[in-house]
Amino acid sequence: MNTIKTFEDLQNMGTNVIHEQTHIARHKLESMLNKSFGELTRVQFMGFVSILEREYGIDLSTLRDEYNQYIEVNPDLLMAKESVVLQAQSRSRQKWVIGGIIAIGLLIALASMMQGRLTSAPQEEVMKLSSATVEVVDQNSDQNSSAEINMTAAAAAVEMNATGAKYEHNVTMEADPAAMTLGNGVTIKPLSKVWIGMMDLATGEKTQKITKDPIALDSSKSWLLIFGHGRLEITTSEGKKTLKERNTVWFSYENGMLTQLSHDQFTAKNNGTNW
Repeated sequence: MNTIKTFEDLQNMGTNVIHEQTHIARHKLESMLNKSFGELTRVQFMGFVSILEREYGIDLSTLRDEYNQYIEVNPDLLMAKESVVLQAQSRSRQKWVIGGIIAIGLLIALASMMQGRLTSAPQEEVMKLSSATVEVVDQNSDQNSSAEINMTAAAAAVEMNATGAKYEHNVTMEADPAAMTLGNGVTIKPLSKVWIGMMDLATGEKTQKITKDPIALDSSKSWLLIFGHGRLEITTSEGKKTLKERNTVWFSYENGMLTQLSHDQFTAKNNGTNW
């Protein structure tokens, strides 16, 4: 079910998650979410609004009206931007053509590099976990991968930006359901594709990706982990434990121990930030 209903829901998601899903530049998204209309041209603004409406299935006509009202109050701003564009095109059309060709070439090269990393690099490099081993268990395609990716990433963003929410978890396990501290040799396998965020507690370096491959954690490093949903199979030396949560879950992994955290506990360990 689509949890994004209003413009305020988009603001709660934050620029990072929306950028990952729409590829709109972060500084442009920040201007839109903060309603800094003076930093966007009319073409840019209307184009970005259309992308957000299509991606999340919401109506942003009210936001369009606010932008139009702003332009009516500040007509000089719109005229100045349009005149600058027209002058640049008329005076240096040849330079724009050359610049466009160079930009296209750079984009093609960047796309090739990204494709090469996704198809040939080992999972350890993608996640930047020098001491972790990733074991690929299931190579079958996920028929609902696109829907699952959007739902899990959006759910992760909404949940991570929520404050004061009651923390609940639904766990199927052999031991005490309230005990979520696990032993060495931990492997976490998503039961379906999920957005994963990881932060190295020693360096503060953050990495993220979307995957359904299992991740084996090594006790020589300490991490903070976020999963867009909690449908996970956790394997330790004591056996397997299965989580069946639909919403975001948080973990810490320190001294070989994996501990499930509440949102408040996670932000406390992360110096007061969600991600």
